[in-house]
This record gives sequence, structure tokens and C-alpha cells, in this order.
Amino acid sequence: MKVRDSAADGYEVLQDDEVVGSFASIVEAIRYVGDRDARLSLDWGRIIVGGDAAPFDYERSFLGTCVGRILGEPHGPSKGYWFWTISTNHRRWRVHCGQRGRNADKDAAVAELERQFTEYLAETPPYAQANGV
Repeated sequence: MKVRDSAADGYEVLQDDEVVGSFASIVEAIRYVGDRDARLSLDWGRIIVGGDAAPFDYERSFLGTCVGRILGEPHGPSKGYWFWTISTNHRRWRVHCGQRGRNADKDAAVAELERQFTEYLAETPPYAQANGV
């Protein structure tokens, strides 16, 4: 599922590009996703180093803010594994527990990062309190 900011109307939850719910707050939208045992589908981006896209290195973003990273391990004993972490400096999302992990393939790493981020947002009382929810 995806969540998008619908300007004056709050936030919309989409599934297969169709709106399935509208909510006044981001917390309500995230809880809707979590209540359905679904996960947020975050946006992809590449990590750019010195003007070039770094191989095996991707960032995940939510509502335009980077919230995590997925890095393939091309060498050594961890070759072929994908490391993921939730990490951001944006004030909305930065008070997380530093969730991180490693999976045997990229798709599993993506799914786990998205699941962990969805769960984190759905169960974060300080964010809800700070935003009047």
C-alpha cells in the first residue's frame, strides 16, 4: 500500500493506484495499513557518490524523505546478502530504534524494511502526540 499527502484533505491510502481510504492524519493512514497486516510501499532511489550511482546501494523514501537504506554486499563472507536499515535525520521519522537486518535476497530486504517502518510508524505514540493525534 502507498500513502500520499492529499494537500488540504489529509492523507490517502492507495492499493494498486486506487484510493482505498482518506484520513485526517498520517498516523491514522499508517494504522489503517497496519490493521490490514499490509506494509507501506516505499519509493526507491539510488545512492549517489561523487556524481555516480553506487552499485548495490539504494535508499528508500516516504513522503519525499529518505527513511532507510538497502545495501548489497558484493564481497567477502556476506557476498550476496542485502543489509537494510531504517535511518533518517528528518525530524518526523528520526526517533526510531535503529531497526536493521540482513536478508539473503534484495526483495526480502525490501519487504522487511517496509514492514518494520510501517510497524514503527503505526506504533509511535510520541509522533502521534506531537502531531495532535
